[in-house]
Amino acid sequence: MNRTLCASMVSFAGLVTLQSALAQYQLQPLWSIAPGVRPYLTTGNTERGMAYNPATGHVLLVSRAGNPNPPTINILDGTTGADLGTLPYDAGLITGGTFPINLIGVADDGAIYGGNLTINQTTANFKLYRWANETANPTLVFDGAPAPGGTDGANNALRFGDTMDVRGAGSSTQILLGARGNGTASILTTSDGAAFTATLVTSDAVGASANNGPFGLGIAFGEGNTFWGKSSGGTPLRELSFDLATSSAVTIKSAGDPDVSNFIFNIGYDPATGLLAGIINNGTTSQEISLFDVSGPTPILLDTEAFPTANANVNGTGAIDFGGGKVFALDSNNGIVAYDIIPEPTEFVLLSLGLGALWFCRRRNG
Repeated sequence: MNRTLCASMVSFAGLVTLQSALAQYQLQPLWSIAPGVRPYLTTGNTERGMAYNPATGHVLLVSRAGNPNPPTINILDGTTGADLGTLPYDAGLITGGTFPINLIGVADDGAIYGGNLTINQTTANFKLYRWANETANPTLVFDGAPAPGGTDGANNALRFGDTMDVRGAGSSTQILLGARGNGTASILTTSDGAAFTATLVTSDAVGASANNGPFGLGIAFGEGNTFWGKSSGGTPLRELSFDLATSSAVTIKSAGDPDVSNFIFNIGYDPATGLLAGIINNGTTSQEISLFDVSGPTPILLDTEAFPTANANVNGTGAIDFGGGKVFALDSNNGIVAYDIIPEPTEFVLLSLGLGALWFCRRRNG
């Protein structure tokens, strides 16, 4: 749909000055892979982790399709979606947890990190593995409780491995994890990029229930010492400021319906543009990705696009990552999509009405 916005202005002595509009963006389809097209993409809720590798331009996808031992970490071309093989895997090293590998993230230098899923950090350790690059063998870099001493106030479970984000490189690498059960997060830091230490982060955010924490399904680093979080059950999108010295995080921004759909679960954030993307998981009526400008006090919806299918995703799992001017989204049971993020086509038209009066119109597509 084309929309035209008009406003009037008056010129003096024939001089007209037009100020440029704020940058707007839209999603342009690049490629998509529906479940069933490839053996490692299914409708069986076996794909939950995905990340973009800025060092190679590749997309990495974790799959437990067919309950393989080991699972596969598939490499896809970020521009075409072509299948490029798999990461090396060590089944003797990568063990433990409900799923030995569930999520994946990539640091700025191309180092790859994969984590397991533990539904109770007191009885099963969270394990984090590192691949120096896409051809290197994995190493174990963390094995323990992500939130030492933390509880959810109900059953002391503190489930970790449903959300993860990675940033930095080498000794500045940080791994962000959100607990499923309450407003608890963990940030793993390192002095050498090879071994990590966990810091419990207790926030002022609360969830709707013990299994529906405020960032139990979506978490992403923001600028500086901030992160974003989202979950199901009507929980709002939150931006929080964290302090590792005090092991705390405070909400600085919160937005729910109608600005941000309650059905958005998984999120990703791009600090370079101030854009945030979220997967809308609305039963079997829609499975979509929405793009927001969150640089201001209230998120602004820029675009929404559909996944290839609309299968139910009852666990609300998935992943989003930005990179190379693109955004990639994995919606469990509904495949993977890739979009270019492009400036919205804009056309200004000046209409002279005489006597120095002008109308200018901005025509936009969408």
